Amino acid sequence: MGPANDAAGGFTPTAVDLRDYVYFQEAGPATRRVFATDVVAVDLTGFEPKQETEVRAFRTADAVYTVLGGRAWVVTDEAEVTLEPLQSLMVPAGVPHAVRNDAPDPLILQIVVSPPDDVPAPPAGPAEPPGAGGREPRASLLDRVRRTLGG
Repeated sequence: MGPANDAAGGFTPTAVDLRDYVYFQEAGPATRRVFATDVVAVDLTGFEPKQETEVRAFRTADAVYTVLGGRAWVVTDEAEVTLEPLQSLMVPAGVPHAVRNDAPDPLILQIVVSPPDDVPAPPAGPAEPPGAGGREPRASLLDRVRRTLGG
């Protein structure tokens, strides 16, 4: 997970395929941690239709939400903003907010949080391949994900 440091304190750039981190679950939004340092964390969350997060406010962290596929509704006390693919929104520290997917297709959301101190850490690394863990994915969901990701 994240960039690798060498013994001399250097940095070795390592590309990741974000598609490996996307997954969905029937119980609610499914999040995987892609990168993390003491300064920033990058997560991917998959929402099936009609799923939403609980209202949350990160005490010390700003959060940037970017839609990679699908459509997101970000709700605060002051407004509701619809995000289309490749649109972003920053929510400052301390602002209560929630995210939901009211669309008929899956939502893939990248969340960048800095600093990540008071944000619960989701599982890190790529998601299990389809069919792992004893549950076969629904074909219609897999087709929708492929369409959303363009692959």
